[in-house]
Amino acid sequence: ILALLASLWQCAGIYIAPGHSGTALHRSITKATFIQCSCILLAFALLITCFIRSDFSVLLAAEHSNTAMPMLYKITATWGNHEGSMLLWASVLAVFSTLFALKPFEPAIQISALRILGFMQSGLLLFILFTSNPFTRLFPFPLEGDDLNPLLQDIGLAIHPPMLYLGYVGFGIVFAIAIAALIHGKGDKELARHMRPWILLPWGFLTIGIGLGSWWAYRELGWGGFWFWDPVENASLLPWLAGTALLHSNLVLEKRGKLSRWVILLAILTFTFSLLGTFLVRSGVLTSVHAFAQDPARGVFILGLLALTTGGALTLFALRMPALRYGAPFAPISREGSLTLNNALLAAATGTVFIGTFYPLLIDLLTSDKISVGPPYYNFTFVTVMATSLVDVRLPSDAVTLMS
Repeated sequence: ILALLASLWQCAGIYIAPGHSGTALHRSITKATFIQCSCILLAFALLITCFIRSDFSVLLAAEHSNTAMPMLYKITATWGNHEGSMLLWASVLAVFSTLFALKPFEPAIQISALRILGFMQSGLLLFILFTSNPFTRLFPFPLEGDDLNPLLQDIGLAIHPPMLYLGYVGFGIVFAIAIAALIHGKGDKELARHMRPWILLPWGFLTIGIGLGSWWAYRELGWGGFWFWDPVENASLLPWLAGTALLHSNLVLEKRGKLSRWVILLAILTFTFSLLGTFLVRSGVLTSVHAFAQDPARGVFILGLLALTTGGALTLFALRMPALRYGAPFAPISREGSLTLNNALLAAATGTVFIGTFYPLLIDLLTSDKISVGPPYYNFTFVTVMATSLVDVRLPSDAVTLMS
């Protein structure tokens, strides 16, 4: 509750900051960011303590832990459920927001981005408090708790979800920067240079998380092949593909000042796919070993938050897009041209996975018919597009330096 109040302060800092000066406003919003981060991290630490101490007066610990469970799995059981995983999500967002507040950035962009992050955190905390409270009490409480799903009692669970969340939530920083850039009509090389580490960091975490998840699923569930194409697997692949395209586009913007509109749009879409994956896992619309919740009320709340966040961002993009400059032109046969072509292929690959994942859901919604899109579709579409993108293109030596 204290974190929610602080995030609302962070979101509406302009009305609280004394004097309304830029420096005072920045100081006020930064202070609010630190406070909400401290409160959320304390809450998450307390939840972990409840699991470690086997405090079964907390319903979550009673349902997902017991006294005989190894210490490692007591800790990982904290996020091996819906409520705990959402608190982990909020904790990661709070840490990323604090790091962003500490890193030197253009003040106007940073202030606007922190306020957007405060809005996102407020929505997430409202979701936790009203639909997914991890501290619901149980009385009278049992002397022994239930067990964690045996499939989740694996070293992979200790690393896989946190890495995925660091990727998903990290792209929220990129999203906030992109929206702030739209508000201020800024889309130049300087913005791309500042955005680059915030793109690379979550992209790297998401890459590790997807790899660990594949290893865990193939080892524990007996999946095989290049990719099982489970819908929830695809939900993590979508932001990775969009993030990879964003990384390539940002290089062109940083070098030539070109593709600013495409960079902003990709930043919005990448985080949208992250939220979409959260909706799929927790709404009950999919049946999967990954799915946590089967509660329609939670799905409606997340869908509303997704619609508000993405809808508002895309509307702002449509209104502010003319304010972004085109930048210097470049030849089609050049390192920037090669990066742009690679970007288009990645966007096409993202589209094929999106259609394959959501087409069955659309058919089910419209006709109540159950259909399945399996490996034959993906092997024909996705693999073809990605094989094309891997064709070796000889680039000047300075392009290697730029991409490094």
